[in-house]
Amino acid sequence: MNKKFGISQATLIATLGIILVLVSTYVPMLGILALTIPVPFAIIGTLCENKYAFLSLLVTFFVVMFCVDPIYSVSTCIMSVVPGLVIGKLAKQTINNDGNKFEPIYGGTIIYIICTITFYFIAKIIFKVNLIEEFNQIMSSTFQQQISIMNEMNVELYKNLNIEGILYIIKNMIPTMLFLQGLIASFITYYLEVFMLNRTRILSLQKPTFRDFYLPGNAVGTSLLLYLLVLLLGFMKIGLYTESIMFNLQMVFNFMFIVQGIAVAIYYIKKWIKQGTGKNILISGLALGIFGTMGISFLGMLDSVIDFRKVRSYKSN
Repeated sequence: MNKKFGISQATLIATLGIILVLVSTYVPMLGILALTIPVPFAIIGTLCENKYAFLSLLVTFFVVMFCVDPIYSVSTCIMSVVPGLVIGKLAKQTINNDGNKFEPIYGGTIIYIICTITFYFIAKIIFKVNLIEEFNQIMSSTFQQQISIMNEMNVELYKNLNIEGILYIIKNMIPTMLFLQGLIASFITYYLEVFMLNRTRILSLQKPTFRDFYLPGNAVGTSLLLYLLVLLLGFMKIGLYTESIMFNLQMVFNFMFIVQGIAVAIYYIKKWIKQGTGKNILISGLALGIFGTMGISFLGMLDSVIDFRKVRSYKSN
């Protein structure tokens, strides 16, 4: 596979990625294409050797720097190209492998978060731009305009709204938003890569189905360990915002357990429909309806421990 896809193929695919960067930059109506920038580089990461993947990164950096500006070039390479290449390498490892087919998405989420944090420090230290402050100013301006419009329309709901309180909550939720952004971006990148490779019949990659979704490792044990660690840091009083950290940990793990709980529910609904056991569907639906998201999250947590669907055919640590 690596012999077949050499420098010429890597250059051609990288050119497509550069075109996506330039089109999404200079054609505002096609700005949505920025979401697809990592896909060509994920394909390069899957099909080509590491040296060609690195060359594609360098070429993209210099072309975008001369065509747009250095800051945007650094942003594109760190926030799109690098995560795309990493997801591609992880996708390559799933070929003929019975492991967790969601591994590229898990790994992609982590690399997106790391790259976002890295770019934040680069922007602050080298380019003297504080992204968090810029984000807060944009959010504050947006809320002010919205409230001003609503007050002119005499909408009572917005008259006593505390903007500072809302901004404080949003600021504390930045780690959670960062995680969700990384998860969505890695999901889009990987699924589009799988679709493109399978569609062109260049390579056959298995697309993981939602009902087989499974959190990596011992998610319950990991969440408990992190909670205890944050509590310990809080007792030590070393100056960390432990309440904010605890809040974001709870948000992230609740979200992931809810997703796994929904996957379990879909799996059994499809199974019972095939078996014609409508009674089980009715009882389960009533139970989930009574307990709501808490019940779904608890179901996902139980599945992480018990593995109801028997999808964990591999060993994860």
